[in-house]
Amino acid sequence: MNVESNTQGQARAWPDIFAEETDRSAIGAPSYTLAADAIRRDIIDGRFADGERLMTNDLADRYKLSLAPIREALLALSAEGIVILQPKRGAVVRAITTAFIEEIYEIRLGLIPYLEGERAVIASDEDVSRMRQIQADFEEAAARGTRDAVIQRNIEFHGVALNIRPNREALQILRRHHTLIRALRARFGYGPSRMDDMIDEHHRIIDAFARHSRDAAQDVSRRHLQNAYLELIDRITGAAR
Repeated sequence: MNVESNTQGQARAWPDIFAEETDRSAIGAPSYTLAADAIRRDIIDGRFADGERLMTNDLADRYKLSLAPIREALLALSAEGIVILQPKRGAVVRAITTAFIEEIYEIRLGLIPYLEGERAVIASDEDVSRMRQIQADFEEAAARGTRDAVIQRNIEFHGVALNIRPNREALQILRRHHTLIRALRARFGYGPSRMDDMIDEHHRIIDAFARHSRDAAQDVSRRHLQNAYLELIDRITGAAR
């Protein structure tokens, strides 16, 4: 158990279990989804080298699956950008480097603060109430140290804002790397000090939406994303040392 001080100077303890990997296979999930999860996880963990060829027969043997779901999985991972499909060479690994993650967050920083700022202006009382409800669930999950629930509640929290008036083109762009970012968080987690920061940032976002303040929502959303990026990079580089 790690103890951090919150902004009021009171000691708050968050369980530091978020970097522990768990079985993420889903009952009833399609075989290609499970294959993509397994390959993605092995790429994140460095079990496949940058530029390494991914042979479908070898992958089928490795994950005890038929060739069809392996091929579908490689197509899905190609859409995420972590597998490159090359003529005559087939599937090749693209390593998940800090530069790659920086590129992903540049896209997110360019889209999400703008979208959340615009949605704050038109948010209804019901939208704000839903954000508060999810935030309460987020804090409960953080207090329990339930990593998967923390990740899911965070996704749902921002989902309320982005779905007030969905920009389907922007969401499609963001969706490309959504599963990868979630997998990186599932692997490397959040540090205990990040929990206090996230809770404070979420409450500031809720306040901006309640006041229908475009500028405030954009500002805190931008800081929230920037802090998430810096902390994720720190967790990844720390694990590599």
